[in-house]
Amino acid sequence: MMNKRETARFCSQLKMMLASGMPLLEALKVIKDLAANKRFRQQLEGLVDQITEGCSLSESANLFLPPLAMGSLRAAERAGNLEETLDYLAKYYESKAELDEKIKGALVYPCFVLVLCLISILALFVFVIPGLKEMFDDLGAELPMITNLVLSISDLFYQVWFPLAGALLGAGILIICLLRNKPEMVEGFALRIPIFRTLIQKELTIQGFSTLGALLNSGTPLIEALTITANSSRSKVFKETILRSKEKVENGGRLSVSFEESRFFAPESIQMLKVGEGSGQLAGMLLNIADFQARERESFLKRFTTLLEPIMTLSVGLVVGLVVMAMFLPLVNMISSLK
Repeated sequence: MMNKRETARFCSQLKMMLASGMPLLEALKVIKDLAANKRFRQQLEGLVDQITEGCSLSESANLFLPPLAMGSLRAAERAGNLEETLDYLAKYYESKAELDEKIKGALVYPCFVLVLCLISILALFVFVIPGLKEMFDDLGAELPMITNLVLSISDLFYQVWFPLAGALLGAGILIICLLRNKPEMVEGFALRIPIFRTLIQKELTIQGFSTLGALLNSGTPLIEALTITANSSRSKVFKETILRSKEKVENGGRLSVSFEESRFFAPESIQMLKVGEGSGQLAGMLLNIADFQARERESFLKRFTTLLEPIMTLSVGLVVGLVVMAMFLPLVNMISSLK
């Protein structure tokens, strides 16, 4: 399946060619010939073959485009506004790709600093301090309490650093395996931690509301849009929430009420959704809520990373300062006794 950037490029290219009067099949062949990615070209070849056999674009693009794009194209083929939908999808996925890259970029530096700080502290206690301990033993000087404390911590690190590194590596591999094979287990654990729960709820609200709003905006019926939104999410909790809401809507309930009863979405999102339902602008309100939550998430991450960097720097500075003071105090005492 194509990622957000590839989907945006494909929809943009196809829209421009269709707008110029080129038939669909010929436009897809041109896009295939222009594709530099071998995997992308092979997928387009299969797409061209299916359309040649008489399948529609939405049917042929199954497992090729994301579920949101599939549902929007299916609705566009029914409504006859394929070019407009392709243009909307291109802008939508382009903005989503830019937002994801911005968030990843904001988190890269703090993560790098955190890893560097941990490695520096570990190297200090495992490789530097043991050499100084040998020097103190040779001198036979009486050591202050803080120096003994630092040397004891260094001994502990020196004895367990290899098993500790192995345990951390094993834990990292285990987390990666769980994320791939048992994501619901990791999600259930993360939702028990307040800060992670807030971030996960915001992320799922952004993805779910933007997908649902885009589908409704392209003419997809609400029940079908809810089904596509649920199937497009990798979160078990969110998928179950949307499917339960779908059942209530099928029985005549309002979408905002079913979402409110789930107690998964933020109260302000529910209130805005009720306003959108009351004014008949449900699709637009869903997209506005998604944009609002995206800005809130970006602001939260910016504040978090802004606070995290000085905290990490200060923590490393305190540790290094403590170690330097502990190592120099015996030398100062020895020099003073010589005088």
